[in-house]
Amino acid sequence: MNSKKPICITFAGVVGCSKTPIANYLSCKLGLPVFSNDAIRSGVIEDLGFFDEKVHKTRRDNLIGEVLFSKISFICDASQDREWSDFKKIISEYGFDWFIISVDLSKKKLAELYKSKNYTDSLLRLDGLIAEHNKFIEEHPEDVGISINDSNFEKRLELSYSATTLLFK
Repeated sequence: MNSKKPICITFAGVVGCSKTPIANYLSCKLGLPVFSNDAIRSGVIEDLGFFDEKVHKTRRDNLIGEVLFSKISFICDASQDREWSDFKKIISEYGFDWFIISVDLSKKKLAELYKSKNYTDSLLRLDGLIAEHNKFIEEHPEDVGISINDSNFEKRLELSYSATTLLFK
């Protein structure tokens, strides 16, 4: 990786797998801004009183355009499972390198997390979410910088920091 380029640290993983806690931890430790797709979604709901996909897409695209135009390294708190090919092309066009933290948890571990977070709706979609994530892993293994799994989940923050801090040396 060319350390002269700005870097986008991003994620692959299903809903509720710990992307946001990792993103916030890295933001504090590395001093990097966070682009949060969920925060944009929440803002749309708060402003309109309901979720509007078109408004969300417009706001998301405008904000990510500003972030990329700035040429400053950042953390993208969003899963790239479905949109990686397009996102990779866009960040590459803006001169960014990338580092993907893939959160590869078992169905059992995810079910435990969902129950503790009261993610009832996501629990019902768990098999589909896992299949989507596995497809990403099969199609883009070379793009993943680090994998968090059941056996190292408790150390996910430190492992992510150790791996990403090397990007800026």
